[in-house]
Amino acid sequence: MNFEHYKQFSTEDFLLDENFLKLAKGYSVDGNDLAQFKSQLPEKSKEIALAIGIVNGLKTIKPSLPIERKAEMLKNILQERKAQFRITLLKYAASVLLVVGLGASSLFLFNKQSKIESFAESSNIRSEKAELILANGKRVEIESKMSKIEYAANGSRVCLNDTSRIEQSEPSSGEGFNQVIVPFGKRSTILLSDGTKVWLNSGSRLVYSPVFAGKSREVFLEGEAYFEVAKNKNKPFFVRNDAFRVKVLGTKFLVQAYKNENEYNTVLVEGKVNLAKNNKLFSKEYELLPNQMGTLSGIDGEFTITRVEDVQNYTAWINGYLNFENENLISLTKRISRYYNIEIEVKSSISGAKFSGKLDLKDSPERILDGLSTIFKTKYEKQGDKFVFFQ
Repeated sequence: MNFEHYKQFSTEDFLLDENFLKLAKGYSVDGNDLAQFKSQLPEKSKEIALAIGIVNGLKTIKPSLPIERKAEMLKNILQERKAQFRITLLKYAASVLLVVGLGASSLFLFNKQSKIESFAESSNIRSEKAELILANGKRVEIESKMSKIEYAANGSRVCLNDTSRIEQSEPSSGEGFNQVIVPFGKRSTILLSDGTKVWLNSGSRLVYSPVFAGKSREVFLEGEAYFEVAKNKNKPFFVRNDAFRVKVLGTKFLVQAYKNENEYNTVLVEGKVNLAKNNKLFSKEYELLPNQMGTLSGIDGEFTITRVEDVQNYTAWINGYLNFENENLISLTKRISRYYNIEIEVKSSISGAKFSGKLDLKDSPERILDGLSTIFKTKYEKQGDKFVFFQ
C-alpha cells in the first residue's frame, strides 16, 4: 500500500477510500490489516479513529446500494456542504446516514448542529431584564411582568403588549434569529409568524426565526415553555435545547429544559411528538402520546416514558395557577422561587410529607408561602432577601 498517499487524507477521504473501508471491516489489503495501517500513519490517528467509528456504527445496517454508488452520493453531499461549514463528526454521520437511507420512524437523522443551535450557543445572553432582541441586534426592554408578543405573518412587524409596534426588515430568506429573554419573576406569550403560540415561563429564553422560510420550523429553548403548534404537515416543527429535541407537526405540549438544574421533561397534552437526544450518532426516537411525560436524566442519561394522571399539574401556570399532586415542599418551593424570583430555603429537618392542591399565583408571594405553611404544617420567616421554612 502507498502510505504516503494517505498522509494527506481527511476523514471524508478515508470514508471514500475502498481499501480503507475493507480494512475497517476486518479484511486485509496487500498483506496489511487495520492495526498495521494505523501504525504506519500515526499523524492521522484522529481522522482514522473518526472514520472507523462511523463505519462500525453502520455495521448492523444492511446496505441496499453498491459501494460505488454510496461513495458517489457521499462525495456529492460533502462537496455541497464544504463551502458552508467545517466538517465535523456530526456532518460525517449525517452524510453516511443519508447514504444508507435509514427509516425516520426508528432513528433521527443525526445532522450537523443546526444554525439555530449554533446561534443560541454563541449568543447565550443573560439578562436581569425581560427583553426582545431582534436579528439586527436591536434590544427592546419589556417592563411588564407578563408580556404579549405577536408577529406578522411575514415577520416584518412585531406587536408588543398590543401597543408598541416594532418594524424590522422583512426576513423573507429566514436568515437571522430573534430572541425573547424572560428572567425569573416574569412571563411572556409569543405568537410566532406561522401561528404557533408559545407561553414562556420565568427564567427562560426562546430563540426563533422571525419567519420560517425553510423546510422546517425550529426554535431553541432554555427554561420552560408550553407550545400550541400551528399544523403544517409539510413543515415539521422542532423544539431544540442543549440536551434533546422535540419533533412535531401540530400539537400541544410542554418542554422543561432548565440546564442549571439538570431538569429535562416533555409533557404531551394533545397530538403526538417524537423525542431524540442530541449527543449520539444513532439517536433513537421516542414517541409520546397524550398524558405521557418523557424525562431525560441528564444530558448523558436515557429517556424514560411515564404516564401523567393530570397534565394540568404541569401546565396550569399558563393560567396563573400552580397545581400540585403528591408533591413535597422542596419541589413546590423550587417552582414558586422561579415564578416570583425569590429565594426560598427549606430546612432539612422538615419531613418529606407530600400533599395535593392548587395555589393562585396571582396572589403575592407572601400569601402563597402562607398557604404552603398551612398545608405542610410548618413555619417560615424572611431572613434578609431569603424566605426560610423550618419546623
